[in-house]
Amino acid sequence: MAVVTLLLERKCLLSLCDNEKRTALMKAIECQEEECATLLLEHGADPNVMDVCGNTAVHYAVFCQNLSLAAKLLSYDADIEARNKVSVT
Repeated sequence: MAVVTLLLERKCLLSLCDNEKRTALMKAIECQEEECATLLLEHGADPNVMDVCGNTAVHYAVFCQNLSLAAKLLSYDADIEARNKVSVT
């Protein structure tokens, strides 16, 4: 968390992605780092960015069976109807 906090204080770009177009928010969700994901959302991370497979942060939360984080994403205007490349919502 300290590194994430430092990067946020230094105004890092929250939209940066890895080679599979996964954002820091997606990685935090995938790693079950709910506090980190919340901090990213509070600083403006976009929950509707899609990775190379078309998955959004909500997809990651559901795939990881983290329903409380999925609900939190919805409160940050995540699109519950977003479909990935295999039409999963």
